[in-house]
Amino acid sequence: MRLFFFGLAFIGLATFAAPTCVLLLVGMVPSIVAYVVDRSERPMLAFTIAPVNLAGLMPYLLQLWTGRDTMPTVVHLLTDVYVWLVIYLSAGAGWLLFLGMPMIIAIALGRSLDRRKSRLETLQSRLRADWGAEVANGKD
Repeated sequence: MRLFFFGLAFIGLATFAAPTCVLLLVGMVPSIVAYVVDRSERPMLAFTIAPVNLAGLMPYLLQLWTGRDTMPTVVHLLTDVYVWLVIYLSAGAGWLLFLGMPMIIAIALGRSLDRRKSRLETLQSRLRADWGAEVANGKD
């Protein structure tokens, strides 16, 4: 159902803003491929790559919107190697986020758990000092 509404919005955009639509379609190819490739129930790969890919495409969309919004302008943008470099490097940054973030989160959580364990061990040693070894060993 979402795909239907997305297609309907795309057709509406293509009708009234064809140059923008062409630039978006060509520039967002890495995100589209990520959406097609990711077969999980919640496609996190596409959700990670698409915003970063769109951010890399945004300077050229703004250039198109603030200048002449014509097809020759889009052709000029799409024949520039640096435009392609920025678009695909931004999609690559999305891939790096997708691949690297689980490791970064695991490291951060591990450090947080180590600090918590240290605080609990300190508290446990204080309780042993106050109440004696019987409480620490769990004997009646």
